[in-house]
Amino acid sequence: MDMTTTDVWHTQADVEEGLENRPECSICFNNYDNIFKTPKVLQCSHTFCLECVARLVASLPPENEQDKVLCPFCRQPTPIPQEGVPALQTSQELLSNLPPHQRKEETVWIEGTKLCYKQDPESNQSDLCICVDIGLSKKDIPPPPRPRSRMQRICCMCSDWKRLLLIAFMVIVLFCILLWPVQCILKTGSLKCTTESTASKPTNSLHVTRGL
Repeated sequence: MDMTTTDVWHTQADVEEGLENRPECSICFNNYDNIFKTPKVLQCSHTFCLECVARLVASLPPENEQDKVLCPFCRQPTPIPQEGVPALQTSQELLSNLPPHQRKEETVWIEGTKLCYKQDPESNQSDLCICVDIGLSKKDIPPPPRPRSRMQRICCMCSDWKRLLLIAFMVIVLFCILLWPVQCILKTGSLKCTTESTASKPTNSLHVTRGL
């Protein structure tokens, strides 16, 4: 009989009253339970929840054989059983500190990049299978740029030359605007170059008239 699968992307911490004193995972800071947050003990004696350890294994590089996981605290390796991360040793001490209905470890298995759990057959939803995705979310990688054709390269070069010419023209105009007042100051000692040149013209014409 086919089971209905429900994907769970993010698990939430327990918010019930009186759970703040329960032991929690040192990575995700969620309270331990008997399913996806089952306390798993590494060979270095550090304990983390099943989901966090499974994510550590999923983040290993492809060239790694993925038969060992490094403790995020002391970096000591722990071999991964052939059955996967759920087969790691469970901390019975922490499990015994959970509420009575969570002191029995439930069966969790791995399907691809998902941790899956099937509810108790005695419950009303016995066909419901809950899964947590432990794979790394990958962003869409943009496709590599296509090589430009010869005509496109020529057009790009022409547009670059036009930009350079425009910039050079603007620099020359700006230089001339700044140089004109300096030239007037050097010649006349003031900025009234235009006024003096126009005032000198009637004087010249007056000398010509007297000569006649």
